[in-house]
Amino acid sequence: MPSCEARNARWSANAQTTDHAVETLELRSGARLILCRFDQGAPRSFSFTEPEDMFGFGFHLRGGARFEMEAKAFRTSALDVWACAAPRGSSSTFILPAEGFRTASIRFEPQVAEEFFAEGLALRRGARRILKRARQAVGTAQMPSLAAGAATRLQSMFTTPYRDAARRLYLESCALDLLAGQVASLSDEAVNEGVAELRHREKAFAARDYLDARLRDTPTIAELAKAVGTNEFTLKRAFKETFGATIFSYVSRKRMEHAAGLLRQGMSVSSAAHEVGYGCARSFSAAFRRQVGRSPSAIRRGVQ
Repeated sequence: MPSCEARNARWSANAQTTDHAVETLELRSGARLILCRFDQGAPRSFSFTEPEDMFGFGFHLRGGARFEMEAKAFRTSALDVWACAAPRGSSSTFILPAEGFRTASIRFEPQVAEEFFAEGLALRRGARRILKRARQAVGTAQMPSLAAGAATRLQSMFTTPYRDAARRLYLESCALDLLAGQVASLSDEAVNEGVAELRHREKAFAARDYLDARLRDTPTIAELAKAVGTNEFTLKRAFKETFGATIFSYVSRKRMEHAAGLLRQGMSVSSAAHEVGYGCARSFSAAFRRQVGRSPSAIRRGVQ
């Protein structure tokens, strides 16, 4: 840990000196905005214990700060946005860099955050996950970085000429604008996820058709993935989500369905086994019984 001007100092809100200021503004019951401005100087280290369960966002205009929240640790870069959650009594330390620090934090009581963000559904997956466990465990999730417009708005929160009630209104509007940007980015994510999901489903259907045409000589998953233009991991996941079965179980079922049809047409067990890719009639019979619940010969005798 670097040498610090205020080594292990306790964090205090609404502190102000010539080189730094920490200002807290109540946005609504259970939600508040904290503006932190530290000018250049020696690195500073602070510790803090959460008085209540917390979920919030940190919008970082300047980077280089290091945060440690229980077992979670992360370092910020300029324009980073981080979501954090912590239960009451959890402790954290943070080291502010020598080049200065500017951040706006918006903190919620978890219940208020759930109401504000529609039970978390208006949040990205990472933030939604840690919000669900905010009362039990510390959690962090990196969000999309600040866009140029949002960064300008954040900068203006530290430089606005407004005073008193006008300043309060301006800061509230800026804070809500920053939150709106995070919620709006979710719609872009949803669109991208939807496009990706559709593309993956198309690959799954292509893989199914490819398999149906090759039950006698089934390709490996690597060969199948290459044939439909994707990778093995994506194909296996998309196939399972689309058809509710693994590729292996799907092939096994289709083979036995096809074999059962051939047996009902009067084909011999050994010939049916060969038609669906089995070189050994005994292995085929065992697999058929496991899949269908009856022996191949019983199916053939039943038709006769």
